Amino acid sequence: MRNDPRSPATRELRMETVVASPLPYVWAAWTTEPGLARWWWNHWADVEIDVDARVGGAYRFAAPHAGIVVTGTYLEVHEPTRLVFTWEWRDADGVQSDETVEVDFVDVDGATMVALVHRGPWAEESAADSYRQGWAFVLDALARAE
Repeated sequence: MRNDPRSPATRELRMETVVASPLPYVWAAWTTEPGLARWWWNHWADVEIDVDARVGGAYRFAAPHAGIVVTGTYLEVHEPTRLVFTWEWRDADGVQSDETVEVDFVDVDGATMVALVHRGPWAEESAADSYRQGWAFVLDALARAE
């Protein structure tokens, strides 16, 4: 099968960060509503978080004032070491879908390394650059969360 030259290429973004908190804390920070509320878009007052972190379960992050909604379904949940989920971003510019995010968590002497891979059918590298900025922002907030 030949690739359609008009179709966007699947691109990927890879990021890693070390969080000073232990693995169970970081796992809960990614898989529970109170955990996510401590760091995900916590600079906005109106963020809505719904999460059902199980295979087939869904999540929804919404910032109504900013006009952003991210939704998806969990494809893999291996407590406390790995999450894989679909990613659909909606904002005033439209919808970005057919994306996946993989997050691996590794204990590093009581801290936790978070390794993230975000894949999408992005026509331009600028989409990955935009996500890199966004992920850097939320991962930094995770590292600062208490």
